[in-house]
Amino acid sequence: MDVLRVFLAAVACLGFAGPVAQAQDVDPEAVATEMARATGPAKPWKHVRGFGRVLDLRNPPVVIDQPGLYAIDRNWRFPGSDNVLSGLIQITANEVTLDLHGFAILADYPTALVITAASAEVRNGVLSACCTDGRSVAVDVKNGASLHHLSIFSYERMNLEDSEGGVAITDSLMSVRSGVRFGDLAIVDRNTIHCSFACATLVGDGNQLTNNRFHPFSGGGIDIEGNRNLVGNNVIDLTNIMFDGEAFKVEGDFNVVRGNTVLFGGFEEPGVPVPGSPPPIVAGPSLWVISGTANTLDGNIAPPPGPGRQRRIGMEFTADGNFYGNNRMAAQTPFALGGTVQIDWGGNVGY
Repeated sequence: MDVLRVFLAAVACLGFAGPVAQAQDVDPEAVATEMARATGPAKPWKHVRGFGRVLDLRNPPVVIDQPGLYAIDRNWRFPGSDNVLSGLIQITANEVTLDLHGFAILADYPTALVITAASAEVRNGVLSACCTDGRSVAVDVKNGASLHHLSIFSYERMNLEDSEGGVAITDSLMSVRSGVRFGDLAIVDRNTIHCSFACATLVGDGNQLTNNRFHPFSGGGIDIEGNRNLVGNNVIDLTNIMFDGEAFKVEGDFNVVRGNTVLFGGFEEPGVPVPGSPPPIVAGPSLWVISGTANTLDGNIAPPPGPGRQRRIGMEFTADGNFYGNNRMAAQTPFALGGTVQIDWGGNVGY
């Protein structure tokens, strides 16, 4: 009987407690860090199944200093305030994903979102900054980020030229009153961009600006100041522009500008066309101005906005040594060389 009791006691101990754990070395620093995290101030988020960590933005700035998935579950509106100077949401940890779930963050002042860490992703919602004293933008990226499926409104110019490692903006609707400036290695693809002045300025090198549609309200379209950028398959729609400007300015070297379309119109020369007179000319500066060298301009078009209508100058070259072919310009002077020497691959014609 005593043997049976001993056996049952042994089974109970193994079944409920398991084998005795082996002693392991403990990292005091790791323990201290975990205790500090457990006893530190409460974080401005809560864990919600299916959403991740849901942010509470009632007391900005909210600093995201831990990796993981974050979200908002309502719209947030912030009137102007001088108490928050560096951004309502600040992402300082690497490997952060912020999903807006279709909601909006609307800030009169300051900047809605500041990203200083690496490998951040922001998606699926609205980010807006308007309009106090030129001090706020929708997004300020310092260390590269992936921004997609967003609606972005920024009253002031968005300067992303300081972003290290490039920033990716894809599949988004952007309203940038004073345009966006990009540094190196940015990827800007499949966006619709409403803008004034220069919509997109490529300050640095190695950017990819592709498959976007630009709607300038005033001013120009795309400025390429850097080198070795790829600008392809974009549409610049100037048909409703108020103050005209160049659609493309190519100031850097070794850039590839291929397959872009410029839609122009709306600026007529004064007077009523007389039957049998030359086709009407749409007023405005040259559509393309190329002041760099060794650039490739291939397969770009500027179709006429109506029967016989033309621009004064299609492509204007002011520096030697560029390559151009298969471009089609509806202009009185389709290609203005102005004494420069270019490499003509053929197929460059007017309408």
